[in-house]
Amino acid sequence: MTVILLDPLRPDTIPTRAVPLLVGPLAVTEDVHPTTLWDLGLTGAAWAEHDDPEATLLTSDRSHRFVLDRMARGEEVIGAASVAGDALLESVALMDTLRRNGPWESTQTHASLRRYLLEECYELLDAIDDGDRDLLREELGDLLLQVLFHARIAADDADSPFDIDDVARSFTDKVRGRTPGILSGAHADLETQIREWEERKAAEKARGSVLDGVATTAPALALTQKVLERLAAADFPSERVPHDVTTVRVQPGGDSVEEVARQRVRQLMSQVRAAEHRAEAAGLALQTRAAWLSMLDRGEQDAVDAEAGPVDAEQGPVDAEGRPVDAEGRPVDAEQGPVDAEGRPVDAEQGPVDGGGDPAGVEPNGLPHSCHEERGSSPRDEVTGGTEDGTAPSR
Repeated sequence: MTVILLDPLRPDTIPTRAVPLLVGPLAVTEDVHPTTLWDLGLTGAAWAEHDDPEATLLTSDRSHRFVLDRMARGEEVIGAASVAGDALLESVALMDTLRRNGPWESTQTHASLRRYLLEECYELLDAIDDGDRDLLREELGDLLLQVLFHARIAADDADSPFDIDDVARSFTDKVRGRTPGILSGAHADLETQIREWEERKAAEKARGSVLDGVATTAPALALTQKVLERLAAADFPSERVPHDVTTVRVQPGGDSVEEVARQRVRQLMSQVRAAEHRAEAAGLALQTRAAWLSMLDRGEQDAVDAEAGPVDAEQGPVDAEGRPVDAEGRPVDAEQGPVDAEGRPVDAEQGPVDGGGDPAGVEPNGLPHSCHEERGSSPRDEVTGGTEDGTAPSR
């Protein structure tokens, strides 16, 4: 007789050719769940305690001993045609079981799996570089595990859950939306496909910056390349890209090359975003090289003005508190000119002066005010070193 092989992932699906055989003597192996028989209306089927060659065998286990015996006798096996991706369903079921019952898998989070995701990506790249086909297949499986794992963790989220089917639909929706010409057969031109993809991608993202979506956690060189590609596509003037962004120097014992390169490209990204903000404030679209240069030049001028300090429209340069200062940042009085910290006039050659133009703190005869004693001693006594009785000190 014949073997009807059910799909274990779709046990309620019967191959069309097998339907007429369900009315005759039917033996069922123990792997078929009773609910499947009820759903199929096979209430008269008998459990196969031995291999009855006169009965059609219904099973979902291709490796069952009764199936193997019948295949050895040359009996026909009717099963649903396999579809590419069927094995993924088994992988999803396995991941679900491990997440529910595995003591390690049940405690993992998106954050805890970060290191493994990076490791698997690097190992996959090594397999590609080595040209090892067996290793490539294995590493792709390891990367698939990460996708299945993260999707299964997401399914447990209480606030915003999604599962592997949502992930798959995200992929199909995105690709279908960006390749309508290819999928419909309207064209098969590479240049047209790329243009179509980029136009639809831009419409989807509605990005406020040419750098939106750039992963700054990528390795420094990959980050630099991505940023430069984005800028080139936006007609950013290449001469305004700092030379040190496109140059890497490795020095033993020096700073981390990775971190230095990352900080340089991040600084460039900050300059680009600042130019975009200035353009937005001015109502200007950065779609040409000239527009970029205009906003970049304005940013450089703003930096110069900021370094020079604030300027009052009437008084000219002022300090942080709004008081007038000269070109060197020294306080200035509107009527007297340069003054010291206490507001006293300052002569360029003599230093502080009094209201009459004499050096501040100096007598008309040129002697310091501080030379006077409270008891009335003469300035001469102090200057010459005389004693109280007028006699000169002994030498």
